[in-house]
Amino acid sequence: MKCPVCGCESFYLKDPEDEFETFDFQFRDGEPVFDQEPRESSLPGLSEDSETYCNRCAWHGKLAELRKA
Repeated sequence: MKCPVCGCESFYLKDPEDEFETFDFQFRDGEPVFDQEPRESSLPGLSEDSETYCNRCAWHGKLAELRKA
């Protein structure tokens, strides 16, 4: 999956409890693969409604939007 604006394949999620903590990932076979495996307790819930951010440009949106693109 790629960013609908710039075509980047790298994304991140923000930790809802710590605005400075992010979790970088890419999609492989339609599933997110995190760059560094986060501890399960620190990983925010990942769902179709998760706010996802592009690592290269200003695009952000729901995970479901990336699956459609």
